[in-house]
Amino acid sequence: MDPAQGSPIVEKARGAWSRRGSETGLDLFGRALQVLGELATARFRLRACDRVGRRARTRAAPRVVNAGRIEIGDDVILLSRWSPVELVTAPGGRIEIGDGVHVNYGTLISARERVRIGDRAQIGQYCIVADTEGPAGDEVGPGEPRPVEIGADAWLAGRVTVLPGVRIGAGSVVTAGSIVAEDVPPGVVVGGNPARVLRRVGEDPEPLPVPSAPPAAAPATPAMPLARGVLVSDFTIDPLARFLASPVDGASLEADVAPFAQVTQTILQGPAPGADGFVVVWTRPETAVPAFERARTGQGYVEADLLAEVDAHCALLERAAAAWKLVLVPTWTTPPGRRGMGALDARQGGTRALALCNARLLERLASLPNVVALDAARWATVGGKGAQGARAWFMGKVAFGDEVLVEAARDVQAAVLGSRGGARKLVVVDLDDTLWGGIVGDVGWQGLKLGGHDAAGEAFVAFQRRLKELTRRGIVLAIVSKNEEATALEAIRSHPEMVLREEDFVAWRINWTDKARNVADLVASLNLGLQSTVFIDDNPVERARVREALPEVLVPEWPEDKLLYPAALDDLRCFDVTTLSAEDAERTRLYAAERQRETARAEVGSLDAWLATLEIRVRAEPVGPANVARAAQLLNKTNQMNLTTRRLTEAELLDWSGTPGQRAWAISVSDRFGDAGLTGVVSVAVEGGKGRVVDYLLSCRVMGRRVEETMVHLAVEGAMQLGAREVEAVLVPTRKNKPCLDFWARSGLDRTGPESFRWDAARGYPLPDCIRLEWRREDA
Repeated sequence: MDPAQGSPIVEKARGAWSRRGSETGLDLFGRALQVLGELATARFRLRACDRVGRRARTRAAPRVVNAGRIEIGDDVILLSRWSPVELVTAPGGRIEIGDGVHVNYGTLISARERVRIGDRAQIGQYCIVADTEGPAGDEVGPGEPRPVEIGADAWLAGRVTVLPGVRIGAGSVVTAGSIVAEDVPPGVVVGGNPARVLRRVGEDPEPLPVPSAPPAAAPATPAMPLARGVLVSDFTIDPLARFLASPVDGASLEADVAPFAQVTQTILQGPAPGADGFVVVWTRPETAVPAFERARTGQGYVEADLLAEVDAHCALLERAAAAWKLVLVPTWTTPPGRRGMGALDARQGGTRALALCNARLLERLASLPNVVALDAARWATVGGKGAQGARAWFMGKVAFGDEVLVEAARDVQAAVLGSRGGARKLVVVDLDDTLWGGIVGDVGWQGLKLGGHDAAGEAFVAFQRRLKELTRRGIVLAIVSKNEEATALEAIRSHPEMVLREEDFVAWRINWTDKARNVADLVASLNLGLQSTVFIDDNPVERARVREALPEVLVPEWPEDKLLYPAALDDLRCFDVTTLSAEDAERTRLYAAERQRETARAEVGSLDAWLATLEIRVRAEPVGPANVARAAQLLNKTNQMNLTTRRLTEAELLDWSGTPGQRAWAISVSDRFGDAGLTGVVSVAVEGGKGRVVDYLLSCRVMGRRVEETMVHLAVEGAMQLGAREVEAVLVPTRKNKPCLDFWARSGLDRTGPESFRWDAARGYPLPDCIRLEWRREDA
């Protein structure tokens, strides 16, 4: 009898041939012929099995070693195209595969007693389902067998290991890379090593717990992932994709997982459409640098060969940098239990070789602006003894435990968020029992716990030092405290153990007003957004008040134990950025200069008179290699005064501005109080006599000084040079760029729509009287 007789697929092809015409019919008929071939060859390829059901299909040949009994149901598909499915039984062993089961390539099913797979179960690639420990080759693994059962409609994702004795309930899902050591109830999602219940099937995923303490309060889950990328590795990395999707630190990410151990192939192939936001390239040193393995195993190595192999790996990362917007490279680590050459390892073995490899890796990556190295050694430390388990490696090529991957996910989320301008810029702190111990109004500054031979006092000093370190990364500090201002400022100025002094704070609100109101007023005075702010207070009532009233402000939970304050600040990822400019490092000084300007404004009175006293100088120069790093940083993180919020990498910005008919200029601002540095970008594109303002963005630090009008003057003049007869600006509205719309509405341009404006280039746009413009129109 024809095995395909009555096959619905063949009948569908025949019907399509007659109904839809030759093209569609040929496609379906060709598909039907392929299925017929699979049906015809399946019985031959599965001839070692005791029973093969109707319409069972194989794609490429599975590997069957049957010394017991193997029964395969109807409509089963065994996909072996890239790596064979293996079915192995010992004498007396039994494998039962139900109807409609789909088994993907590279999967091993092994039985000394019994393994049963229920109807319609789906098993992903490279899974291991065995009733004994460690099956290998033609032999079933040793040990006492314990039957395994996978329920109907269950789904095992890629590289899942099911240990002996486990029963997986009907309809349950096991996430990729998991090791299932205990029974799984029906209708749940499980994952991890060992797998644990995450939620019921159909429920929305909850934010994942953060193993380090104390955790920050997680913001609401964003509607859409911030970016989509790919995870490339030479070990099972699938669980990392799940952790990235949980917005622990405010940035949910979508990540595809590249095929296992296909590092070079994946990078050379480039990103899939829409998945170029980021790539994580996480490799083990023994595979990326073969000379390292020789060093670790005592075979000896030549240092020049070692470094040459690191250089070759870095050349591959350079290819990735040209294809993805952000490349994240965890540093190389080794399992903590591997001692290599023992006492000699740090002198001439793996420890020394690993240090050389990582040093060379960091040196080479430093020259690539969109490539960021991440400290995987710290993740392993946080993971503790179980960070890298040998047993998990042999059973599922799992190199790291879940705690390590959660830490990795948080750092990846923070790096991607920071690269897109989402890092927090302002820390607002309370004083009493937050910056120092005690109530200064009760005990005076002399009675405060700060420094000295006291554990809490030392912790407060360490906490202040950590805050001081943040200022060197471009984060600014401010104070909101319920106190008498004179008393509080006296403590800051007079206490000998204070690390932070008055000049370290860009602003303060020290009074008895509601703290939420004070925070909002302070942030507005700095021309920052609430989404840029972190509020730290020891009082849970005050934290709850600010969190409820100002949901955009990040209010981390804070430990009751004062000794944990430094660690709590260290655990925040919200300040991470991928580049640090000279302007960032000088931000506190720039805000201090702004306070001087405001004082001068109060003394002078009118706005125009005040601006005239500032002696404002605006310098415009083409975007080029010398300034593109800072220009791209501004492009990707400026939100309020930003016309289109277009985001580009450095290479993309240089390429765009070098295209005929397109120009971009970097804007620097200074006055008699100091140099604010490169604070703006304006670009135009001209086609057919019509000019368009493409980028128009300005740092909030210099808003309100006629720099905005100066940039419009530059845009109009620059477009005229390129042949424009009219210039148009169209704002792309966001939640944050209303200040930009407000400016264009009062700019004097003709409003042609709710967010569109037009100017006749022949009229010219006037340069404000208070501005001295220095414009280098073309590259020197």
